[in-house]
Amino acid sequence: MMRSRRSAAVLFLTTLALASCRRDAPYRIGVAVDEDGIRGADLAAAQVNAAGGINGHMLELRSERRTSSTSAQIALASAERLASDPSILAVVGHTNSSASLAASQVYNSRHIVQIAPTSTAPLYTKAGPYSFRLVASDVHQGVFLANVVKALSPHPKMAIVFVNDDYGRALRKVFVEQLHLAGVTPMYEAPYAEGDDMTDLREIVASLTSSRPDLLVWIGRAREFSLIAAEIHRALPTLRVLASDGFSGITTSRDSARVLDGIRCVSLLDFERPDSALRNFRIEYEAKAGIGEVTDASVLSHDAVILLAEALRAVGPNRTAIRDWLAQVGRERPAFAGLSGRVAFNADGDREPQYYLRVIGARRPGGVRTVATTWAAWGRY
Repeated sequence: MMRSRRSAAVLFLTTLALASCRRDAPYRIGVAVDEDGIRGADLAAAQVNAAGGINGHMLELRSERRTSSTSAQIALASAERLASDPSILAVVGHTNSSASLAASQVYNSRHIVQIAPTSTAPLYTKAGPYSFRLVASDVHQGVFLANVVKALSPHPKMAIVFVNDDYGRALRKVFVEQLHLAGVTPMYEAPYAEGDDMTDLREIVASLTSSRPDLLVWIGRAREFSLIAAEIHRALPTLRVLASDGFSGITTSRDSARVLDGIRCVSLLDFERPDSALRNFRIEYEAKAGIGEVTDASVLSHDAVILLAEALRAVGPNRTAIRDWLAQVGRERPAFAGLSGRVAFNADGDREPQYYLRVIGARRPGGVRTVATTWAAWGRY
């Protein structure tokens, strides 16, 4: 009898301890973004926890391998791991459109929120009710880029190079359609594949050298361009370069050789905005990262974590309730005031568009809303 009472007491105390652990268990968010994004997300989690956490729970991030944020195939496996873990309440990811689109199939089927900080492909609009993003569809960026080119006077001889994936093909399509409406026809177009194979890039350099455009519009990311930047500059020293938002990232911030200086590119954020929170984040991020300027990805990943923390604070650790709360942001409930500005989701989980031009190499890569400029004022790359 004594033994059975003792066993019952142990069982009771163990149950109490487990219940206490569950009550105090951290709230977990999955993170599948690039290095810049992870740094921004980590700073956000640290801020939440320094302020006491969320209703007595600490916020914990579970980061996936970096390649899961950019590779569609690896993103699928990563999404399965995160979605099948009941302790993961939402996911911030992935970095590019191909990875985000692939992973969205899993997240929507498992009913777990996905906030993609920087994925802009138009197809993502229809990814599903659990997929949100902190940027607008490239339908809008295509119009913005076309307006930049159409405003140049006189119209330059233009070449277009685009990455052959969901992001590049879709943005190039809208951009070219808008140019054609204005009677502007590119003199040369070429796709390229990302990776270590330089075949496409060498062919592109040769074609640009022979066709000699005045303006190169690069719809893609900075890594591949940086591999051929010096060669292009030697062959075409007066060439101007206009790049899409894919240029904002690690390659640009770590450009110690300065091969990207002078390129104009689309920025999703206005870093000149007079906002003390954004300024403080920038100072803290750059001091900790030690690799250069803050990027769109770091700020947007930070905002995604803070936004999810607010949802958790309001509705608790319930995946469906988190989704329902987010769907009302900027509609039935107030917009979210993030470091990146006002965040309001439409019925498809897309953010309203905002675009700025920045010049790479400027210490303050601020927002320039106007797209009107003269060819002479463009300057040299």
